[in-house]
Amino acid sequence: MSSLVLGFDLGGTKVSAAVFDHDNTIIGRARAKTKASRSEDEVFATIVSVGRQAIESAGIDQKALAAIGIGSPGPLDPDTGHIIESANLPFKNFPLGPRLAEEFGCPVTLENDVSAGTYGEFRAGAARGAKDVLGMFVGTGIGGGVIINGAMYHGFNKNAGEIGHLVVEAGGARCNCGNRGCLEAYASRTAMTRQIKKAIKRGKKTLITELVDKKADRISSGALKEAFDAKDELVVKVVRRAANYIGIGIGSLVNVLSPEIVVLGGGVIEALGDDILPRIERSARKIAFEYAMKDVRIVKAQLGDDAGVIGAAKLAREALTRSGDAATAAVGS
Repeated sequence: MSSLVLGFDLGGTKVSAAVFDHDNTIIGRARAKTKASRSEDEVFATIVSVGRQAIESAGIDQKALAAIGIGSPGPLDPDTGHIIESANLPFKNFPLGPRLAEEFGCPVTLENDVSAGTYGEFRAGAARGAKDVLGMFVGTGIGGGVIINGAMYHGFNKNAGEIGHLVVEAGGARCNCGNRGCLEAYASRTAMTRQIKKAIKRGKKTLITELVDKKADRISSGALKEAFDAKDELVVKVVRRAANYIGIGIGSLVNVLSPEIVVLGGGVIEALGDDILPRIERSARKIAFEYAMKDVRIVKAQLGDDAGVIGAAKLAREALTRSGDAATAAVGS
């Protein structure tokens, strides 16, 4: 039986794919812009194209694939492989898993994109060796993943981990989800961009105006880092405020979930993590019970952009192993 697995990381901005050999080494890659404003079928065609480019890059035949794993924004149903809906993609009740299985001729495992990234860090990155893990990825939005006793936790409705929508300020800032006071509305890069632009309109001077096109909708994590390093007063204030809120979210979740390690990833953390991690930890420890935080580690993710494809591929390989074990057990009985 083939041991080659294809992993996808699907987002509103880009889709990445990588082929893994039997040693879980990447032997082929591809990526493209998602262009999520297009139709379901057009975005799906891009996903398929990127997958086939990765296969070609690996120098293998598509028929050699044993399984596919894909991480996608949700909410979604990992059991049926359907994306229920997504704020950043055109999919609604879309059978992504079954459609990919038909295109590539092998079983497909669908998982939330940030949960897949958390699982990648759990199996091959910063959380290796742990059993109870909380992942938080801070970028355009904020997503999370929860691993309990070594297994991905989905919860009753299969979409546990939406920690960006933990309310940290009752009646506070409006979030893109429609609620008020969500962590994402205070600490995501989108939230920081909004705060900085409001201050600029009020006449606040900042280095950001020299680093970013005035027409740009978003300020990159790299621009935030450059301005932060230059001790730009506005950016330092906004970034530190976001770090405080991230800590509030982590402290609250530690009280509920009792993880042994919290892994922080995403573009904002990759750019600014070394600067803000101590502030995040201080904020978390103010919120969490002392005994709940005892020996809990808060660390930066290690896998960067590969976390999602690695996690998706790992989940697909493990699902394949379980199905093989089940088939063997059925024959034996």
